[in-house]
Amino acid sequence: MPDDVTRLVRHHGLEVHVQRSDRRCFRDQDFAAAGAELVDDLSDAGVILGVKEIPEGLLESGKTYMFFSHTTKGQPHNMPMLSRLLELGCTLLDYELVENDEGVRTIAFGRYAGLAGAIDTLWALGRRLQAEGIETPLARVRPAWQYEELGAARNAIGDVSQEIAKGGLPAAVSPLAFGVTGAGGKVSSGALEILDLLPSRRVDPDDLEAFYARPAGTNEIAIVSYGPEHLVEPVANGANYDWDEYLNHPDRYRSQFAPHLGRLVALVHGILWKEGFPKFILRRDLAALWRDGRTPSLRVITDITCDVGGSNESLLRVTDPGDPAYLYDPATGRAIDGWTGPGPMVLPVDIFPAELPKDASQHFSEVLAPLVPALAGSDPYPAELRRSIIVRGGELLTPWREELANPLRMHGRAPTDEAKP
Repeated sequence: MPDDVTRLVRHHGLEVHVQRSDRRCFRDQDFAAAGAELVDDLSDAGVILGVKEIPEGLLESGKTYMFFSHTTKGQPHNMPMLSRLLELGCTLLDYELVENDEGVRTIAFGRYAGLAGAIDTLWALGRRLQAEGIETPLARVRPAWQYEELGAARNAIGDVSQEIAKGGLPAAVSPLAFGVTGAGGKVSSGALEILDLLPSRRVDPDDLEAFYARPAGTNEIAIVSYGPEHLVEPVANGANYDWDEYLNHPDRYRSQFAPHLGRLVALVHGILWKEGFPKFILRRDLAALWRDGRTPSLRVITDITCDVGGSNESLLRVTDPGDPAYLYDPATGRAIDGWTGPGPMVLPVDIFPAELPKDASQHFSEVLAPLVPALAGSDPYPAELRRSIIVRGGELLTPWREELANPLRMHGRAPTDEAKP
């Protein structure tokens, strides 16, 4: 943000170039006033900071790049970009890998993804219910990007909350429960910040059935957090869930989330998942919920992971804020336009934090700016930066040589035998 540019220029003597854009929440003239040089391209810069992946056609020889590369899982759609970085002799650092000495990520948008995702969940639920002819105060919630800042969204949801507390909810959707996966993570914490604004109380997953014994029209909403111990169970009969075993032998586990899905009206899904682990939201389970004309409570699945092919089998593609949702048809497994019909609305906006641009940018800049002087200087980098390097001078570093060798070979670019230190 401009204030951090001022500090980098005045106190560290850095030359900062900012590419002109009319799509940022901070104006070009704000950066110019802060001491940055406005440019049409970044060809004169040796170190380039982005946020999302930089298109491979814009990459330049020998440059140092830092952005969320989405390559560490071998994501197929980004292997051509990674190949191009190797070919051009570039260096790549990934924000996702910047950790402190305790192994905690320090540069992340997770909380803001959770905040925006939860706001959009309330908006989508209100709109979905309205399309079904069910009027609720939630219909007055807007998508996150339509609020000037987070505080305005909080105030609007607070007004809706007061209305629900005073008048309750229609019997058709009451009692009502929201679920959030990833208990304890930044994404889930952000989502809970928003959902806790409702007239609500936290309910343990095992107590949700008892909550539904309450009378219709209640003005209290259940908020349920799910960790992996609620999402999976051992395949072996009589075995108990064990965290260490799950991490080391995920093949011994399977999803047990289906019964919970049928009890929720909306789910904010933001738990980490890796290849080889059991998926949580299964197509067959969603099909069973709507089989034979049934109408379960579930209306909305907001998927903040945006991990196509990952833990949520109703996630068929990612979306953007202008067209954020599709109806998942549980019978065919297809994405359908519209807001009515069997199946949940799925919201997988892959730039959720950008829906709260000022708040998210301020946070991101505050944690990144202290590392920029070292990044722009000569080696050795501090430990935080060293841990984030994937490619150095056109060579994959350990452990990425082994992790990414096969995905790269599929795109015709295998790593060389020797990596630079």
